[in-house]
Amino acid sequence: MSPRSVSLERAKQIMDRYPKMLVVYPKRCTTCGRCTLHCSFAHEKVNNPAKSRIHVIRYEPYVDSPVVCWQCGICINSCPIGVIKRNTTTGAVVVDEEKCNGCGQCQLVCPIGMITMDPTRLVALKCDLCKGDPACVKGCPYNALGYEKPENGAYYRRLESALVLGRKELG
Repeated sequence: MSPRSVSLERAKQIMDRYPKMLVVYPKRCTTCGRCTLHCSFAHEKVNNPAKSRIHVIRYEPYVDSPVVCWQCGICINSCPIGVIKRNTTTGAVVVDEEKCNGCGQCQLVCPIGMITMDPTRLVALKCDLCKGDPACVKGCPYNALGYEKPENGAYYRRLESALVLGRKELG
């Protein structure tokens, strides 16, 4: 076996271990908000977008799109009591809501504003990928969300950012 085929085989083993990522297909979104309802119901048993871990942005006439947590992990080190951890199976960054004190430090450091505070329990809410089976993906009737392997999903992450950043009129 050549050294190149061994390294390609090793690369495939590494890629197979990577968790999937939540991606947005922006051109398919109609801003119906069903993803937020499926999310809030899956987590809180209520249909309330304020308790959702996914958010839909409508900024006429340029942007109609769900915004999802990138699972970057910046919030992990911001938590003064250490209740934010990475799930090694799904790759999701997860808040232990039972122990969260609602200080909001994670919300302040989130680069895309995806961490919110539950309006009644006053704890941090963020996407946990529904333990690897995202309710928002299953609930979108327009297939505007996907749960993809990184080699497929990275393109859509770049596209999502480019579409928003390319709108100079947003000011």
